Amino acid sequence: MLNLLIANNNVDYARSLMSSINATSNYIRVSNITVDGKETLELLSSANNIDIVLLDLKMPNYDGIEILNRLVSEHQNQYNNSILVTCGEMDLISNPVLKDNSMIYKLLPNTLNTEQIVSQINELILIKEEKYKIHNIKSLITDELLYLSYDVSHKGTQYLIDVIYMIFSQGDALLENLNKYVYPTIAQRYNQTSNNIKCNIVRATEAMYYNCPEDKLTNYFSLTTPHKPNIKTIISIVLLNVHKNIIRSFYV
Repeated sequence: MLNLLIANNNVDYARSLMSSINATSNYIRVSNITVDGKETLELLSSANNIDIVLLDLKMPNYDGIEILNRLVSEHQNQYNNSILVTCGEMDLISNPVLKDNSMIYKLLPNTLNTEQIVSQINELILIKEEKYKIHNIKSLITDELLYLSYDVSHKGTQYLIDVIYMIFSQGDALLENLNKYVYPTIAQRYNQTSNNIKCNIVRATEAMYYNCPEDKLTNYFSLTTPHKPNIKTIISIVLLNVHKNIIRSFYV
């Protein structure tokens, strides 16, 4: 469940929108309504539970431009791609604060009705849910590699996380195409060569092998004698455990 802040000095409109959103969406709830800029800025500067903001530019005691200006300096990452800005005077859209502002998802005219506003919010919810899923899966992959004593500050470990996530997302068949498809795809993302990606993963794995306790290594990979597992084996077992953890989470 995501939390939405409606920042609008038209209280009747804000309450009507809140009722509509809370009645039609199972994924978001209106957690706060603010009616002036000072109150809005104080809440956004102190809260860590606001996921999406519907911000009207015309408000007393700091307008939307001033609020965005102040948030940029300290809270830009917190509200990245999280603010829907509504504006009645579309000429304000030319303001530099609104251009290329990473906090703003979209600029919306005040002429949109409630249904259209809700549609825009739902569109942003889908984007945020996808980002959350990616973050969650990558966290599970990282936990598995940390358990094996991989150094997450090593570039090779980061590349391996991306490789495993790519195979998780696109299917286990990619395991047979590490050199032909997976490494080149990751290489493009980092502006590196395919060989550089592979070599860094190999080096990170060698360091893991020397740092990981023998009993942990043999148990994790079901080895009869301790030896360095190959990259495909590591990816396969990590993926298996990630899938198990996902299934297990459904029953908690």
